[in-house]
Amino acid sequence: MDGRISAREFAVCMEALGPFLPDVPEAPMAVAVSGGADSMALAWLMRRWRRHVVAFVVDHGLRVEAAAEAALTEERLGKMGIEAQVLRLAPFPSGRVQERARAARFAALEAACVERGCVDVVLGHHQHDQDETIWMRRERVGAAPVSVGLRGMAAEVLRGRVRVLRPLLSFPPERMRATLRAESLPWVEDPSNQNRRFERVRWRQDLTGGMREEARMLQRESQSVNVAYAQSLAVCMARSVVWHPAGWCHVLLDSIGSRELMAQLLAELIRMVAGGAYRPARDAVERLVTRGEGTLGGVVLRRAGRFGDGIIMFREERAVAGAVPAVSGVLWDGRWIVPESSAPEEADGAVAGLYIAKLGDHAARFDARHLGMPSAALRVLPGLYRGDCLLRVPVWCGGDLALIWSSGGPIT
Repeated sequence: MDGRISAREFAVCMEALGPFLPDVPEAPMAVAVSGGADSMALAWLMRRWRRHVVAFVVDHGLRVEAAAEAALTEERLGKMGIEAQVLRLAPFPSGRVQERARAARFAALEAACVERGCVDVVLGHHQHDQDETIWMRRERVGAAPVSVGLRGMAAEVLRGRVRVLRPLLSFPPERMRATLRAESLPWVEDPSNQNRRFERVRWRQDLTGGMREEARMLQRESQSVNVAYAQSLAVCMARSVVWHPAGWCHVLLDSIGSRELMAQLLAELIRMVAGGAYRPARDAVERLVTRGEGTLGGVVLRRAGRFGDGIIMFREERAVAGAVPAVSGVLWDGRWIVPESSAPEEADGAVAGLYIAKLGDHAARFDARHLGMPSAALRVLPGLYRGDCLLRVPVWCGGDLALIWSSGGPIT
C-alpha cells in the first residue's frame, strides 16, 4: 500500500461527524485551505466525498510571497474541480503573530461561511498537530494530574455561527503527502513552518516518537476525565445558574457541591459572559472564589443583592470593545451579532455613518430595576448610533434592535 488515505477511510471519518445538510449548491461544505500539503489533501478528499464544496484560501499578508501563493492555490483547487475564494486579511498589530493570525483567520472563515450558506467548515489538522497541542498544554499545567485541557483539539466543535470539523486527527501527515503524490497534486511549503521562533514549530521538531505516544495516552485519559467533567458541569449549571438573554447570569453558589466544581463552573461562565475563546487560568479563578467577588477576564462578579442569594456576573464595562460599523452580520464585543433584519437599510453602514457601540451613559434613560437587570449589565448592551445620537436600543430595553448572542462554543 502506498500510504494514501482512501475515499472509504475518509468517508467513515466524515460519517462519524454527521449528520449533514443535503449535498446541494445552496449549502456547500466549506474547507479551509492554506495551500500546504495537509489542507490540499483534505480538499481533494472532500471533493471526492461530496459534490458541493467551497474552499476558502486565507491570505494573511504576513509574507511577501503570500498573495502569489494564495492565487496559485486558488488555481490549483480550480483544476481539482473545487470552487475557491481567497480571503485577504486586514493588517493586525505586531506581537503574538500566530495567535492574532489564528483569530483573524477564523473570523474571516466564519464570515465567509455565513455569506455562502455553509454551516460546517472542515480543517486539516492531523495526528501530529494533536500531539503538539497536548504537549504545549501539558507544559502549561506542569506535572499536575491529567486534566480536561489535555483532551486536545476536538473533532467537532461549535464556534460562533459554524461547526468546525477535523476529520483527519487520527492520520499522520505522511499519509496526506502520500495522498497528494499518488494523484500527482502539488502543494506549497510555508517556510514559517520551520521557524523555531514559534512555539509549535519547536515542539514539532523536538518531539520524539516516544513523546508522541505519551501524548496520545494522555489524550485518551483526558477524554475519559472530560466525559465526567461535562456531565457534572451540566448538572451543576441546570441546578445553579440562571442565564439572562441580555448577556448576564445569576449563580446560586450554595447549590454547588464542591469548591473545585465551583471554580470550574465560574471559569466557563467567565469565558461565556466575556465572549472569549478561552477560560481564565485556574489559579486566578480559585483566588476569585476565595474573595467571593471581583473582576476577571473582562467579567465582574458581585453579590446578587436585590436578585437574591449568590452572585451575578456581567461584562466589565472598561473591557468592552469599541464601536464597529453597523453592517449585517457584524460581531460586536465577541458577544453580539447584528442580524440582517436589524442592519441599516443602507448597503454600507460605514458610509451611512451608523455604528454599534455600548449604551454606556445612555443606559440612564432606562429603569434597570423595572427591566429586571443590573444597571451595570444594561450599560454594556449594544445600541445603534449615528454620531452621538442613539437611534435604536435592544429589545430588553423595550426597543426593536434584535441581536443574536454569539459567545464562542457552548459550555458543555
